[in-house]
Amino acid sequence: MNVSELQAELRHFAAERDWQPFHTPKNLSTALLVEAAELAEIFQWMTPEQSARAHEDPAVKQRIGEEVADVLLYLLQLADHSRIDIAQAVKDKLALNAAKYPPRHTIARIPPARAAAPGPHVLVDYENVQPTEGELRELVPGAGQVWVFHGPHQHEVDRRFASFGTNATAVPISRPGKNALDFHLSFYLGYIASRNPGAPIVVVANDKGYEPMIEHARGMGFAVQRLAYGQVKPAASNAEPPSPAAKPAAKSAPAKKAAAKKVPVKKAAPKTAAAKKAPAKKVAAKKATAAKKTAVATASGTPATQKADLPVGAESAKRAGVPEKRTKPAKASSSALQTMERLSNSLRKMGDKRPTKLPSLRRSLKSFLGVDATDDAVSAALNGLVAAGVVQVDDGGRASYPSFGGA
Repeated sequence: MNVSELQAELRHFAAERDWQPFHTPKNLSTALLVEAAELAEIFQWMTPEQSARAHEDPAVKQRIGEEVADVLLYLLQLADHSRIDIAQAVKDKLALNAAKYPPRHTIARIPPARAAAPGPHVLVDYENVQPTEGELRELVPGAGQVWVFHGPHQHEVDRRFASFGTNATAVPISRPGKNALDFHLSFYLGYIASRNPGAPIVVVANDKGYEPMIEHARGMGFAVQRLAYGQVKPAASNAEPPSPAAKPAAKSAPAKKAAAKKVPVKKAAPKTAAAKKAPAKKVAAKKATAAKKTAVATASGTPATQKADLPVGAESAKRAGVPEKRTKPAKASSSALQTMERLSNSLRKMGDKRPTKLPSLRRSLKSFLGVDATDDAVSAALNGLVAAGVVQVDDGGRASYPSFGGA
């Protein structure tokens, strides 16, 4: 029921019991004062902190509800008998209070009807990314409410999302400052989540600094995620380089032609070529003679000079260039050694501030490796340091550094 319906019901209730003569404004205001005192009596012996949690007791909550209802009923009847338009009176009083107490900062209003609208709530860090309406709809299909957080230098932001109508709200930050917009967005995320605990929330930003907050919200059971904007285009551009790579192969063709041109030069001296062929035949003849001698020597039992025994195909493997294939693991191991040395030096420089517990040690290694380092990378680095004797971790998870001369 709305206010008018409640007042009509109260008039009917009083008429059925012949209470109209007693419902004068004076009596109603006195009754209102008494009921307000009974409501205050509930919190009389509570501290402010206890009163804030009083509703958690079902019995106390029931009593508070009854007293609030009594206050409201007498208040509505007093307004009804005094011919007061409650909605207009409240509006006028708010205007007077606004003139008397100017706001310190501007906060976007959230109408109750909008808070209950279906679809995910989308919070856009407009200082970080600037998607268009179409791009935002494509990125978050079925977006319900859109909150665009922007800086003071960004104007007419609401016009860029006009197709969302009243479901789009531009939220300017109070004043510029380091991470000011990030804190505004985080505050609204918590506020929206508290009012709509079951609604999905999407943060549109490329800033990975939101991840710890989002992970915390997920841990509390809220459906929150961050979507990056404009990350697909660079991936497409990275797929194009193979076409320029094909051009050097095409340019290598003239090199072959140049080599082919050298052949006629050799043919220009046929006598020299013939002279070179003769020694080749002699060499072949010598090899054949040597082979025969070796065979005879072996047959007669005389030990022949032979090459060291090698596995079948060993020579061909060497000719195939096996050592060249092993160059990449050598580089990888060199890079791993450099990483271990860098981590070891970083821990050494920490002195007595080196972490003594495994979780804090893992966090330190992650900071040394970079914020994008995965848990697997941290584990691999830790295992490498343990294997090198730089770090020791006991069964209780306590870390020590024997190579540094102490923990």
